[in-house]
Amino acid sequence: MEKVFLNIIGCSADSISNEALKSLITSINCNAIIMNDSDAIPEKLEKEDIKAIVVDEYIINQGQIVYAEELFKNYTYKVPIIFLLEVLNEKQGHHPYKQYFRKPINAKTLQNYLSPYLAIKEVVKVNTIKIGNFSFDKTLNILVDKNENIIDLTPLESKLLLTFFENLNKVLNEEFLLKNVWGYSAQANSNTIKTHIWRLRKKISKKSKANFDLETSNKGYVLKNKDTAL
Repeated sequence: MEKVFLNIIGCSADSISNEALKSLITSINCNAIIMNDSDAIPEKLEKEDIKAIVVDEYIINQGQIVYAEELFKNYTYKVPIIFLLEVLNEKQGHHPYKQYFRKPINAKTLQNYLSPYLAIKEVVKVNTIKIGNFSFDKTLNILVDKNENIIDLTPLESKLLLTFFENLNKVLNEEFLLKNVWGYSAQANSNTIKTHIWRLRKKISKKSKANFDLETSNKGYVLKNKDTAL
């Protein structure tokens, strides 16, 4: 692979994690700038050509350990920032320069996400599922149509859609979804499922030429392919 050595900031409250971030960033042929205190990140962004920021769940700011996501709540820099979290949830929502991954993250996932920003010529093939004119990227949580229009999905929406893709044209009841998507989480119930189905259906329906439908039946929910061939 061609070496690019572009600058990526890595930051964690833990020294061992900082070493892991350094190795991870270096493995995609980028220069790892490890910041022990995140308070210095804004100045580094102003003075140097930084292509991305990768932060652990907890980082140090002005000598105190803080939750990274809360610190960057009002993030305004046009540089992608990646949060490595133990648990992903709906509250994270969508932001054009913020992305969330469950840790540990591997080099392939990091490179695939950052490749548009880093102009890396050789990109590792992503894990996608194709149905008609759509491609579902399981790594980046996005749905892409034939015109390269992107539908961003939350981690739970992505997991839900993946479950439907794996059971195309099959009716899935709430018991099945609770087990395979939410893992019988205490926060999951019938209303939670209905809400996520509604959100997912709304995102899919934005594309008028979508060739699959997410339908509700008296026995559950089914993703139907309108085409006769996959």
